Amino acid sequence: MREPSTEHLARLQQSCDACFGTPEVWPLIARAYREPQRFYHTLLHLVELFDVLAPFRGDPLWTAIELAVWGHDAVYATALPEYAENESRSAQWLASVVREHCSSSWRRAHAEQLLLAGYLIVATKLHRVPDQLAADPILRRVTQLFLDADLAILAAPAERLIEYDRDIAREWAQDPDAPAEVFRAGRHQALVGLREHSPLFHSTEFASLEAPARANLDLLIQRYARA
Repeated sequence: MREPSTEHLARLQQSCDACFGTPEVWPLIARAYREPQRFYHTLLHLVELFDVLAPFRGDPLWTAIELAVWGHDAVYATALPEYAENESRSAQWLASVVREHCSSSWRRAHAEQLLLAGYLIVATKLHRVPDQLAADPILRRVTQLFLDADLAILAAPAERLIEYDRDIAREWAQDPDAPAEVFRAGRHQALVGLREHSPLFHSTEFASLEAPARANLDLLIQRYARA
């Protein structure tokens, strides 16, 4: 598992303390994203996601986006059937952490943004804007930005893309160079399912990633295709 640099870790901690209004949450974030089964869904993933989302820090709903980033992979099981509940349990985890560690004044001031963050986290299961948010253009755009940022890894340069894919295999206890057939089939199905999303990126801000992401998906699908 690769750790962010000392500088990046310090920035993460400072941002976390500022977001939640308390230093009590950072140790929980760090512990969750350092679980031993993680190789991609780590603190480094948070660094990359915040980097991608940096241009939107001035958005009126930035707090909801930031809360969603902190919480979206807080629960990450890699075994069935628990895997299917990762998103809903992560949203519950975030709500529980806020309830137990943030001040009552913080909770009152951020209640609506925390609720939105929960919707954003659950939306990562299908990477589609849920009906509750689709009707409002402001909420729809914020959801699109968050979901698009989470998929931005698919448009990464070749070296980072392969590293990401190998880390996913490791999270499922696979040898990246010789994964089991059941994993190959499941990974192939998941990648094909992603490719069927049209478009992959819904916001105008991330539209330029569409072509490289599709090319990369084709490469990954070929890696897992049956010989």
